[in-house]
Amino acid sequence: MRTTTIIPALLAGSISPSHALTLRLPRSLLPRWPLSTLEISKPPITPAFSESSQDAHLQTDLSPVAYTTTPWPANWLPKSCLEEASNNGLHPSDIEVTDVFYTDCAAPWTICRHRATPLTWAQILTTLSQVPVGMRQHVSNLLVLPSKSPLLKTAAAYTRGSVLVFTPTFFKLGVLFHEFTHIMDTAAPALQDAVRSQAGKYPPGTPFSRTELWAAAVGKDSALPTPYAGTTWQEDFADAGRWAMSDMTHAGGLGVYSAGWTACRNQIGAYEAWMGGIIFTRDGMCTGKVPSSRAVEVPVSRGAMAGGEMGRRPPKATLEGVDVMEIVLPAGAEDMLYVYQGPMPGMEY
Repeated sequence: MRTTTIIPALLAGSISPSHALTLRLPRSLLPRWPLSTLEISKPPITPAFSESSQDAHLQTDLSPVAYTTTPWPANWLPKSCLEEASNNGLHPSDIEVTDVFYTDCAAPWTICRHRATPLTWAQILTTLSQVPVGMRQHVSNLLVLPSKSPLLKTAAAYTRGSVLVFTPTFFKLGVLFHEFTHIMDTAAPALQDAVRSQAGKYPPGTPFSRTELWAAAVGKDSALPTPYAGTTWQEDFADAGRWAMSDMTHAGGLGVYSAGWTACRNQIGAYEAWMGGIIFTRDGMCTGKVPSSRAVEVPVSRGAMAGGEMGRRPPKATLEGVDVMEIVLPAGAEDMLYVYQGPMPGMEY
């Protein structure tokens, strides 16, 4: 499939080129919708939201979920973990894998960790458990890799399709909410239903954030949640999501983080209206799951990289035998790449 790299226009005076997001889209998903630009010409709120305060509060506002784990044999990796390890110049023998079963879902999450990362399994799995299950269920695989990895030397994290890749420093709930929102923007069934309801205005797989439904909320506000939100509609949706999560979970609301937050209140409110019922499920249990990528057999020693797929790991690598609906990404969604460069000028951390 041919892909195109789009470097969005930058919000003048607020964002440097080094912070630009790169989004790879199949040609069938290139912008054909009514929105005429990739830039949102609105300033960020002032004063800026305090990300460090948010991260501290989220640790206590969101309770961890109990879990059990089933480690994978050393000679098996999810295909996506193998590919991202290779993309970052890392050998598969240094990648550890475990299935984690949280008590709020019958389906497992398959998580990968490089041996050199300072984060322990307990730190990774506990932090992930604090992501509400209606949001958490949209990731297929999550990897934590060393910051020195080639693709992560200047990036804090990235999302490719339904796969999340993080550096240890930025494996925090706020950034997780941002990245999960990128996945849900395209993968959440309710949002795709909303896109399809727009009388054929948008090609299949169009992110919800790139429709008039989201643009209407942005148009009612005088400012954006962050400087980074101005790069693209997708980034605005993701940053609105990050802060809406605190508005929905912190007793003090967003005024604790910025007295000027009301300048973006319609974006926050629209996110909560569209996403709140998806993220916080009615009974606190998952309503579906994006399955892990298929298992690939790899050499245990530091020989040549595995040359092909040599089989599949037993059933728990899929949703087979699990009474959980499979969430299927629309065509083209697996080719979408969002790179998060970390806090930007004008953002307190």
